Amino acid sequence: MAVQPVHGHVAHDEHVDHQGNANLAVWLGLIALTFTTATFVATNVYLRAWSPAKFDLSPLKLQGLPYQTMLFLLISGVLLFIAGAFFVRNAWHGFRVTLALTTLSFFAVLVLQFRIMVWFTYASKQIATIYTPSAFIEFALVVLSVILLAIGGWFASFASKRRINRFFPVAMNVWLYTVFAGIVMMLLENVMTVGEFAAWCGQHLT
Repeated sequence: MAVQPVHGHVAHDEHVDHQGNANLAVWLGLIALTFTTATFVATNVYLRAWSPAKFDLSPLKLQGLPYQTMLFLLISGVLLFIAGAFFVRNAWHGFRVTLALTTLSFFAVLVLQFRIMVWFTYASKQIATIYTPSAFIEFALVVLSVILLAIGGWFASFASKRRINRFFPVAMNVWLYTVFAGIVMMLLENVMTVGEFAAWCGQHLT
């Protein structure tokens, strides 16, 4: 008996979860980056313990840059959660405004992080060896975050929200990771302490 040919196109990807795959791909990349960054951070911690006189860093020498960076990272994190709340409620005007403020906050982090990275590079050979690699990684993450925020703002301006609905949850992973990584690296590498940051805020923000 002859087999009847099947006419029409078969959609092979109709059951593929593209959103889930995108999230998975992003997190696999971030996990790989975490292991790479952890190598530099562990080296930093070890060398500072081995020879504090050569490798320890006084945040006073950075003229408040770490404190300002920490402040804007925290502001960025809060704004991201507010933007997320607007996104869930489909409150697009509030979402666009908050996303614009988040972009400005991340841009401030970008400028500050660049200044810190340059300072590390030219401070001394010892400081450059243990601080510059992780500072460069954080700087690259902030650059990527600013680019993604610009893309997100562009998508949010469309009448159809199909693109931003797909883009925002995936990009949120990168933004929150950047904020968290920046804070953790500064604390672990003793660029600053929580107590020093609180004292700086009390002195400059009150």
